[in-house]
Amino acid sequence: MATANACLEELAQWLRAQRHAAGLTHRELAGRSAHAFSDTTFSRATTGTRIPRLPVVEAYARACGASVTHARRLWRAARYAEHRHRNPGARVPRPDRVYNKGELIHALQQLYYKAGAMPMDEMEHRAGDHGELPHSTVRRMLAGTSMFDLQQLYAFLHVCDVTGSAWEQWCQAWKRAKRRCEVLHAADRALRTRADGHPGPRDRARPAGAPRRSAGAPRAFPPVALAMPLFRSAPVPAAARPSPRPFAGST
Repeated sequence: MATANACLEELAQWLRAQRHAAGLTHRELAGRSAHAFSDTTFSRATTGTRIPRLPVVEAYARACGASVTHARRLWRAARYAEHRHRNPGARVPRPDRVYNKGELIHALQQLYYKAGAMPMDEMEHRAGDHGELPHSTVRRMLAGTSMFDLQQLYAFLHVCDVTGSAWEQWCQAWKRAKRRCEVLHAADRALRTRADGHPGPRDRARPAGAPRRSAGAPRAFPPVALAMPLFRSAPVPAAARPSPRPFAGST
């Protein structure tokens, strides 16, 4: 059945081809999946009329003895094509162009959609059973009100299937944005201290008897304004980065 989403049609055709290659009916596929999904659900997944849920696609591929990793890749492509159709201005995330917190959050939001925008509780489940990536944290990040710590970033990248050099680019982007926040916070704290009447760093370093700068005289450097909160602190592991873990059941 024709669809406006070429990536969805590619996914549907691939699923049908795997079933034919395995020589199985949808009822037999359901049995092979321990009836995690019905034969009707499996049949609908191949029509190309709408994007099936990721667990259905993975179970279908697994029951056929096909590559779950490839099935997941096709599913992500179909979801992202749907997102870009609804949001023509959506851009591919570029972690190498991230230098502050706002840019990092925006890029991670784009990565979320590029990775298929799966439900947040599903992301939490795939990240692990020990609270590595709470769905509430993902929700706040997508709303632009919070940011991941480094361990949460690792979990998010893992769930989004980010690997290789792209993984390192995202980690470096996070570190650049964090340093920027710390510099701005330190500058604002120094300005607030001086505004409260306490000596700032340059006042303490002034030799005894040296005149103060008169009111209204130009500063050597303009003050830095701050409107950005600090990141949540997170321990940085000794290794440069952990090796991405494969999903359970990937082939």
